[in-house]
Amino acid sequence: MTKQLVINKIKFTLGAAALFLISFILQINFAVSLFLIALVVYLKFSYPDLNQKSYNLLNLTFLFVIILTLSFIIVKHGWPVLLIPFCMMPMLAIVLFEERLISLLITLGSAVTFAAIAGTNSYILMLFLISGTLSAILLPGARRRSRIIQAGSIIGIFQAITLFFLEHFKINNLNAYLILFLNGITSSIIVVGILPVFEYLFNTVTNISLLELADFDNPILQRMMMEAPGTYHHSLVVGNLSEAACQAVGAHALLARIGAYYHDIGKLSKPEYFSENQEIHSSKHDTLSPTISKMIIMNHVKEGVELAKKQKLKTPLVDFI
Repeated sequence: MTKQLVINKIKFTLGAAALFLISFILQINFAVSLFLIALVVYLKFSYPDLNQKSYNLLNLTFLFVIILTLSFIIVKHGWPVLLIPFCMMPMLAIVLFEERLISLLITLGSAVTFAAIAGTNSYILMLFLISGTLSAILLPGARRRSRIIQAGSIIGIFQAITLFFLEHFKINNLNAYLILFLNGITSSIIVVGILPVFEYLFNTVTNISLLELADFDNPILQRMMMEAPGTYHHSLVVGNLSEAACQAVGAHALLARIGAYYHDIGKLSKPEYFSENQEIHSSKHDTLSPTISKMIIMNHVKEGVELAKKQKLKTPLVDFI
């Protein structure tokens, strides 16, 4: 058993234990605790490779605990239950992990838990289920922060409509509708603000940060343009080919393209030793022994990883190198 596999199993166990412990500390109905554990068991057996992916259970639990604690504080202080940021959890999950099913399972578990905290409130249960489902529908593949805000606005409108149906087509409290509408917008604004924090904590990249790395004003890409133009052009071509291939098979096309842009940054240390940057009729390797040539060529991977870590590129991009 590899060291990484042991670490992943420990993370999964800690995540499962944290779910049960938090629900016990907050004195949630014991049936809810069992329900959460049932979801964990479902994930464990239906997705055995869960720990190998970016959304390991410990990360999901961390998200759950933050929103759960915030909701608990709101309820315990006697503030309106409608202030609970219902859609923050599924919105963060779908943007960070790009998995609809994971987002929907989080929505289901959170909805049941929050309803129990609010005194088995069926309104909260329905509102959270609807807002969470809409998040899973509206946000996959989101590449701009404005789309998150737009999704929050749509969710806010649908939350207000849901309340209208739950109250049998009567408007008993206009403020409640306003709160629900603003709840969706506010939740999306908070998600946009805290997204970089979770990217750092989970060591992952979202489509939004990937597009920022695609900016050709990025220092590394600028250096490649000036110091290794052949490598730069090669990386662009590989990126376009990778993106097209991934779109054809349903893989993460944007990650493939940006990963390709950065996969050869190690060549910046000795660009003139790579064929795409050399003159047609001469090569730096002509005067070197095969052993030295091999060492220089293979070393660009190590130097690329070191440069990537110095520039604080996330692990998914370092993997391309």
